[in-house]
Amino acid sequence: MRGCLHFSLFAPRVFACVGAIGLLGCAPALPASMGHPLLGAASPPFHETAIDERSVDVPGTLRTHVTVIDFWASWCGSCQQTMPALEALYQDRRAEGLVVVGVSVDDHEEDAARGAEAFGVSFPIVYDFGHRLQYAFDVSSVPITFVVDRSGTVRFVGRDPSSIRRAVIALMDR
Repeated sequence: MRGCLHFSLFAPRVFACVGAIGLLGCAPALPASMGHPLLGAASPPFHETAIDERSVDVPGTLRTHVTVIDFWASWCGSCQQTMPALEALYQDRRAEGLVVVGVSVDDHEEDAARGAEAFGVSFPIVYDFGHRLQYAFDVSSVPITFVVDRSGTVRFVGRDPSSIRRAVIALMDR
């Protein structure tokens, strides 16, 4: 029943939540997402090798519950808040099936590696050589984060670390 108390001020959601407790439980609602062409659509699949040689697959394995794909750059000021927040989220929920992938749009792989080290992230970082992933995900500015459910559908697109966390938790708790 985690999350039901959050909706105590919104009568329609309380009713829906209370009515579903016996059947489905109660999960928090997804936060509002920014408009994006991929929202509600299948995530573009990809297979890449991270800068630390780990294999990265989207969609993930059967064990993957939620995938977070974050586009960032070492020179991006806002990424200085997003990347550490994603690292904390990854550490908190990876044992439950959360996968986080950073996609660097830096001009050089060395800049991506230095940026990832400076941000202190342990999740895999993919260098987007030729900007193939940037084009596939229709990314025009960074940071931008896509939250993908276990079926491969993009369920949230945004930049705010707290909204990203809420989206992941809402999908993980379903």
